Amino acid sequence: MIRALSIFAIGAGALVFFLAIRGRRDEAGYRSAAFYKVLYTSKGFELAILLRRLLGRTLSKAVAWMIGAGYAVSHPGVLAAIRKNIALLDPVKATRANAVRLCIQQALNFCEYADLWMEKDTPDAVTGRMGPHSGLEHIEAACAKGKGCLLVTGHLGFFELGGLIMSQLGYRVVTLTLPEPSAALTNWRSDFRKTWGVETVVVGADAFSAVEITRALGEGALVALLADRPFDGNTVPVALPHGEIPFSTSPVLLSLLSGAPIVPVGITREADGRFRVEAAPPVWPEWLPAGRAATFEKFTRELAVNGLVPMFCNVPDQWHHYHRLSQ
Repeated sequence: MIRALSIFAIGAGALVFFLAIRGRRDEAGYRSAAFYKVLYTSKGFELAILLRRLLGRTLSKAVAWMIGAGYAVSHPGVLAAIRKNIALLDPVKATRANAVRLCIQQALNFCEYADLWMEKDTPDAVTGRMGPHSGLEHIEAACAKGKGCLLVTGHLGFFELGGLIMSQLGYRVVTLTLPEPSAALTNWRSDFRKTWGVETVVVGADAFSAVEITRALGEGALVALLADRPFDGNTVPVALPHGEIPFSTSPVLLSLLSGAPIVPVGITREADGRFRVEAAPPVWPEWLPAGRAATFEKFTRELAVNGLVPMFCNVPDQWHHYHRLSQ
């Protein structure tokens, strides 16, 4: 039986590798590649759960490793973009090996979804994944003010796990997300979060979502969002050690509207497979006499430079971006 499952695992990995070769693209078109279209779907997540159920934890992670490595070697343009992004943090670490490792780390993160789904009835399925942690007192102190808290992170590590952990620790958590490539995937990921008590708000172009978010903050919720891949033109250029990238001003705007503080957070994988949880001191935006632009610039840069960028620099091979962030 074990031998049969091993053969199946190798075959599954080979099939995905073939899809990767077939879907070979440069960094500008990674979303249009067959690899992305086939696997980044609700069916792709369900397939991961099926493989996890059939193969067990060890073999399914081996398949995930093969998927990540296969993606890396078959998408040289994407690999080059990843290296350019790592170089913004540390040129010495912008190696091909670290770029491949980043792809493998992302594949392992998706494997975690399947593991968590399989273990959803296990009491410590989420909190048992938490390794070293620091700064949680910043979240507790911010929430004590009674205005909720904005948990802001980047595409770093397994960021999805952060909301699940905070929910299991007794907080009400609301995750903000853009629409996924399909409504089916948006709903799948929303249902996944709901399993762990995490609410999802899909951010739209209208004002309703901002009203919904500020209401949740007013009720004392933790609202989690990403800031390092803006979806609109509301950005501020932020200095990295070796370049700059645009950061979203949405966290500062939501903080100003609600009075809630911003706490920068990071969830990164440790060598033992558990996840480090880190929170930096809060940022308390306030309107400056110099006006709107000066306010957004000051506090967005404070959030980034004092909070998130050092976390990115600590583990550049877990900062997941697949197109160049800076020209």
